[in-house]
Amino acid sequence: MRKAFSLLLSLIIATSVFVGGCSNSSSSKSASSNKQNNGKVANNAQLSGEITVWGWPAADTAFKAIMPGFNKLYPNIKVKVIMMKTDDVHTKLLSSLAAKSGAPDVSMVENGQIGKFAASGGLEDLRGNPYLADKLKDDFVSYAWSEATTMDGRQIGIPWDIGPASLFYRRDIFEKAGLKSDPESVTNELNTWDKFIEVGKKIKAATGGKTYMMSNAENMFSLYFTLNHNYFDDKYNLLLDPVKMASILDISQKARENGIDAKVNMWTPEWQAMFKNGTLATEMAGCWFGGFLKTWIAPDLKGKWGVAPIPENAAYNWGGSFLVIPSQSKNKEAAWAFIKYALATKEGQNAMFKAVDYFPAYKPAWDDPIYHEQDEYFGGEKTRELWIKIAGQIPNIRVTKMDPQVSSILTQEAQKAIDQKLDSQKTMEGAIKKIQQAIAQDLQTLKAQMK
Repeated sequence: MRKAFSLLLSLIIATSVFVGGCSNSSSSKSASSNKQNNGKVANNAQLSGEITVWGWPAADTAFKAIMPGFNKLYPNIKVKVIMMKTDDVHTKLLSSLAAKSGAPDVSMVENGQIGKFAASGGLEDLRGNPYLADKLKDDFVSYAWSEATTMDGRQIGIPWDIGPASLFYRRDIFEKAGLKSDPESVTNELNTWDKFIEVGKKIKAATGGKTYMMSNAENMFSLYFTLNHNYFDDKYNLLLDPVKMASILDISQKARENGIDAKVNMWTPEWQAMFKNGTLATEMAGCWFGGFLKTWIAPDLKGKWGVAPIPENAAYNWGGSFLVIPSQSKNKEAAWAFIKYALATKEGQNAMFKAVDYFPAYKPAWDDPIYHEQDEYFGGEKTRELWIKIAGQIPNIRVTKMDPQVSSILTQEAQKAIDQKLDSQKTMEGAIKKIQQAIAQDLQTLKAQMK
């Protein structure tokens, strides 16, 4: 699911550059000339020079939104923002860290990729001078902070945005099937997967078989085992229970057997067409999906969508990103000043949220009235209050460089079992064997490093 989202972004964005900031001085000072004083950066006016920031759209729009405020505090820092495809950011950053040359001063890293960078090295441990990031820890959503905390305790990134997952549903389609469409009623009606499947059958019957409850039954399995799941313990022992996994796969297979899924993958042209044709009743995704609905998936359906928790266990996160500082940076204090203003101030986070709808991991930002306003697109529902509630329930997880491999194998094997009606228990036992083979070399290296 994470990979599919990354591929979507890769298809719709292009490399771009903009430079923000102004300089009242013709000289450029590096971090080495800015004194580090017990973790405190130099006086705002003393910090100067140019920093380069890598990311992917719509981060460029977000950064433009904060530049007036940042420039007011740091008039002598120029910020050069370079946008690329999401995958290109990660590939180029990994390459430059390995080569010890060519990295930016600041870079975005996606939450599904942060484990790779924890293992690669080359990023600043933000616990030390001049950062002292641990002082900020309690201001951030716990699970997001923990994602950028390595097994040995280093803090390699600061959380930007999060993606509390929820169920987006068509109010009008529910009503057509004789069902209540207000969020409270939908929450009660869909509080188990069995009830979710039964509602899907009602909706399909009421629409003459034209409308499906969900896009792909495999999404149920992925919720449990690609979002917020600890694949390893603190000694890198694999934490996968084939019996538990099989029980969740059984739910996905039941959904398929009852004909409530369209057998369509997210982000495909067929999937997008279902929103226009009114043949998809619900979709599970991170809170960012609300912005997608409003802007390009279904902008004409204002008032016809609602948001509710995901059945049985609403505590999922889907998506998010971090800002990191490569150790190669020649202007670390300026880089840190940029990150602190963007991510650890109400002004910075909310300016970006209003510009691009990236839901802040920084909890003090939620004090703004905007998080308690009604959202007319969703029928006047206070959606952001729901996402704040979900964010507070999501458990901490450990991330490792092997996570994408584990997630990919589990997803592929689950999809195969659903499509081919394979035995769930045997499928999951086979998936674990494939995972063990795929990660054997990385696992051996990481365990050796712990000795």
